[in-house]
Amino acid sequence: MLQLKELYKVFNEGTPDEKIALHQVSLTLMPGDFVTVIGSNGAGKSTLMNMISGVLLPDVGEVLIENKDVSKLPEHKRGKYIGRVFKTQWPEPPLP
Repeated sequence: MLQLKELYKVFNEGTPDEKIALHQVSLTLMPGDFVTVIGSNGAGKSTLMNMISGVLLPDVGEVLIENKDVSKLPEHKRGKYIGRVFKTQWPEPPLP
């Protein structure tokens, strides 16, 4: 089970470039659940995935995997709990 509890992440806090990327995001996924995350540029999709995988740590909130709080674990230590697959963009094949 994957649980996100009240995740909050802000970039450049206190500056004119401040951006709240995630605000009180909560989600519970059970084994076998399938989720698609969609949104426009800057909506927080990559920030959410980076928080789940440990690339980013939440400013506030918790990430739990199988009821274990992994919120403060770095990416390399979360690998035993969760994996991530990146999309690959291949160049267009040459025209004949």
